[in-house]
Amino acid sequence: MDHTEYYQTLLETLKRADVLRRTALSDPDVGKEAIFANGQLLAATDGTDIPFFGEQVLQETLGCEVQLVIFGGGHIGLELYHMGVRLGHSITIIDDRQEYCNAERFPQARCLCTAYEELFTVEQPWIRPYFIITTRGHAYDELCLRHTLGLPHSYIGMIGSRSKIVKTFSNLTRDGFTQEQLSGVHAPIGLDINAVTASEIALAILGQIIAHYRLSKSSVRLDQQILLRQATGESHILARIVAKRGSAPCEIGFQLVRFSDGSLAGTVGGGVIEAQVIRALHHM
Repeated sequence: MDHTEYYQTLLETLKRADVLRRTALSDPDVGKEAIFANGQLLAATDGTDIPFFGEQVLQETLGCEVQLVIFGGGHIGLELYHMGVRLGHSITIIDDRQEYCNAERFPQARCLCTAYEELFTVEQPWIRPYFIITTRGHAYDELCLRHTLGLPHSYIGMIGSRSKIVKTFSNLTRDGFTQEQLSGVHAPIGLDINAVTASEIALAILGQIIAHYRLSKSSVRLDQQILLRQATGESHILARIVAKRGSAPCEIGFQLVRFSDGSLAGTVGGGVIEAQVIRALHHM
């Protein structure tokens, strides 16, 4: 399997589930890797006859970067955006009102200004995102919840009073949604910290989301934009952290990529080490 097909398989599989990656760390196969799901080999970069088990193999669980999809660009949505940017998350803002969903208000987000009903008729590029439902009305909240429950996701949370949530869940149960589906919805959304202001509510929501993804089994979160470029066959050189000692601001799996156009993407933690890696990549 060529590398383009390998990354295409990885990208498509991540839309449904986490992936196990095994990388050979010893010669003559150092750097060669394979991905698995549910115990089955999905793809390998250099053939399947490489011993992807043993002490000289790095095993990692792969997920994708945290993607926040925020329904509603009002006061809470704006606070979520600012905090999410500082956390380094990928953010999509959805609202049917132009004044609450535009690049001036959300300069570092993908803004989808469209009717909520129409949004779900188009396939979106999200990879199991964190859905945050904070629209301006109960009917819109319920509409968004109905549709997001049917999409691959890592998290769904919906704002609202307990009485509103009871009514919404009753409507969904009547229409065939199961208790198992509804039990996975965080509603009322956020940690119970008696939040009142928009900033406090946003903090409670993101605190709950952070707890969710930090406690998950994914040890490596891949950058979707890098994956998309790899999956198109764009030539690149990749440096990846495979071991760590001390308190360096990086984790195993961090990667820095130099593409054929000279652009860089990703990080191996910054500082002196990253500068050395960049120099090495430019000389390869």
